[in-house]
Amino acid sequence: MTLNIFFYLALAAWRLASLIANEDGPWQMFKRFRQRAEQWCNKYRFCRELGLYELVACEWCNSIWIGAGLTVAYLWIGETILYLALPLAFSTVAIVIKYIVQLLQTAQQFLDNTHKSHE
Repeated sequence: MTLNIFFYLALAAWRLASLIANEDGPWQMFKRFRQRAEQWCNKYRFCRELGLYELVACEWCNSIWIGAGLTVAYLWIGETILYLALPLAFSTVAIVIKYIVQLLQTAQQFLDNTHKSHE
């Protein structure tokens, strides 16, 4: 596995983990998935005892399994996995860029306010 492929798959794993754990998704699909998983875990005692709902609701937890799945997919189909991973990786990069721009805007506002208060 090249470093580039590792990087793309890592970005894809984070995006998918975040989608599953934190976001509603298109047509509320991830929200409904979490709700059904929670109902199922509330119904079955072993699920509650093992904390299986956290595999869905926690991106730190589900990212391990998503990473394992992407690794198996890479070993099975090779670089073809990039056709599935690249859209997720691009989405991650877009989100990171958005947060960087917001951070820079906040820093600029702080500096502008600080400069104005010293005049």
